[in-house]
Amino acid sequence: MSINRPATKVAVFLTLVMSLVFTTSIAVASEASSVPSRTAVISDTNLPGDTLTITMEQVAAQEAGKQLEGWLISDDGSTLLNVGILSIESGNVSHTYVSSAGENLIAGYNKFVITVEPSGVPDAESSGVYAYSHRVPLDVITHVRHLLVEWPSGSESGVITDLQSSISSALAHVNKAMDASTLDDVISNANSAKDAISSVLTNSASLDHAAYAAAEAPSDDTVAENAANVAAVQANINSWAAAASDQIDIATSKTTAQSAKIQLTSVKGYLESAQSGVDANADGTITASADEGGADQAYTAAQAIATYTLSEGELSAAGGDLGLGLPATGDASLSYLLSSHMMSLALIFASLMIVGGGMLVVRTRRIN
Repeated sequence: MSINRPATKVAVFLTLVMSLVFTTSIAVASEASSVPSRTAVISDTNLPGDTLTITMEQVAAQEAGKQLEGWLISDDGSTLLNVGILSIESGNVSHTYVSSAGENLIAGYNKFVITVEPSGVPDAESSGVYAYSHRVPLDVITHVRHLLVEWPSGSESGVITDLQSSISSALAHVNKAMDASTLDDVISNANSAKDAISSVLTNSASLDHAAYAAAEAPSDDTVAENAANVAAVQANINSWAAAASDQIDIATSKTTAQSAKIQLTSVKGYLESAQSGVDANADGTITASADEGGADQAYTAAQAIATYTLSEGELSAAGGDLGLGLPATGDASLSYLLSSHMMSLALIFASLMIVGGGMLVVRTRRIN
């Protein structure tokens, strides 16, 4: 019995140590998962990209006589656009800015900062006292602009706008075919729809700019996730457009106008899915995902690639940018998460050393 007592004591000790390790690890993981969400996202209200929605949590109240104001900053840092005073309610910020001039906010800016300013009306110039900031790398925003603003260079529309237009054109030809009274008119309009579908596939191929954006920021989860969503929609559109084209071939082989128009019903369905998506899982929402999203969802996902994920702190120099730069995407949160994981790993490593030492003690005492 005396031989087993040391072993029992060691076992109890190790149990206590392991309990401490796992309890600490759980606490660290819980703390890491509670990193506050702080974003600024561009969307449409009246015109493309004219709206910036700022949503933040766990924001400290400002001292008396101070307020937070938001600013969009141009690529070269020469232009600052004040988007208003950010009110804090119970630690949260919910603020929407809509450009009165209808400016596409993706076209001219790649940085967003929040500064501490004297209370009163919004300032014309920043104090330079930065509370939060984020920069979308120029190489990323360039491809987002190709998707949403201008592609190819010198054009007045982006890839997705052209994609939406080509789908609308194909649908218009299908509707004309279905309204036609003669077989010749049905076939003529159906063939025009098929030509438009070729443009749909050409424009869909240019959705690869989302993947190009992701390649420029491999460590940015927001960019990667939304670029992947665009890619999922791209696959949907290609599939639906190809199916529509095949159905047109069948329709134009029919010998009566009525039978041809019946076949075109499925063509219309495929093209409508390519444009607006389909609620495949019947959950009431059409998302930018496999089997659901269409061009409309690709548009929203492309805007989300340029999400400003705000970190605490001031602007820092950014390689490749002119003028004012910002911290890399999610630096503060990423460092926080990494430090948490490192702490957990250190605790686990320490516990293993204790277990190993305990086993040696038991083994030594048994031998003695």
